[in-house]
Amino acid sequence: MRRSFATGAVLAVALTLSAPLSADPSPQLARSVADRLSRYGIDVAPGALTTAQAAALHILMVDGTPYLQVRRKARTILTSPEFRD
Repeated sequence: MRRSFATGAVLAVALTLSAPLSADPSPQLARSVADRLSRYGIDVAPGALTTAQAAALHILMVDGTPYLQVRRKARTILTSPEFRD
């Protein structure tokens, strides 16, 4: 479990740092995050995600956080102005 978290964290950070600040997240990451969010009852269009949101949500969902905490934190990430690029 820890290995997948470390791999996911490295991937998310690398994607965030390699892209210009105003760029959209990678389409594959955005689709993956949107697909996994649907398992938590949260529907979001992949194109609506910012790079910061996609990275934060990816890390949140791969680190073993309990279901209800993921739902609560994901909603916060999606609505917080801090995660707008």
